[in-house]
Amino acid sequence: MTFWSVALISLVIGLFLVIGGALVVYMGSLVKSAYEIKVEIQSDLEAGLKKIEEETEKKIRWIKRDVVEEVDKIKSGMASDNQRRLAELTENLGSRVAALEAAQKQGQPEFSKALEALRQDIISLDQRTKAMRREQKPAEAPTAPTAAAPTPAATPPPTEPPAVEEASPT
Repeated sequence: MTFWSVALISLVIGLFLVIGGALVVYMGSLVKSAYEIKVEIQSDLEAGLKKIEEETEKKIRWIKRDVVEEVDKIKSGMASDNQRRLAELTENLGSRVAALEAAQKQGQPEFSKALEALRQDIISLDQRTKAMRREQKPAEAPTAPTAAAPTPAATPPPTEPPAVEEASPT
């Protein structure tokens, strides 16, 4: 090999080394700028997220405040409505009780009269039953009473008057 061929080969190898080194440096700068872009994007993204979180927290506070105000309004409205209804019911119940008391006071004589009429009906029915028993006694007289059987006079009168299905004062 001659000097020129060795020099040419050396020159080509040197040129490849210089171009390779330049490519490595260029690739390094590309990687470095890509990393810097990535870092900037992350910081911008984090700043945007923080801004969004702050805005949403602010809106949430506003919404909570509005909801609390609405709930307070609803509570006060319901309380006043309940008080109004309670007052109406109390007034209505008071008037009904007063009306019933007045009706009872007015109806007391009528009730007493109706009760007295029922008592008179019971007394008349009791007298009729006694009369019917007396009428049945002579029919039973021809038979001789036995010593073991109690006599009709010995039987006590019933303590309750017989049940009457319909008793009318007319």
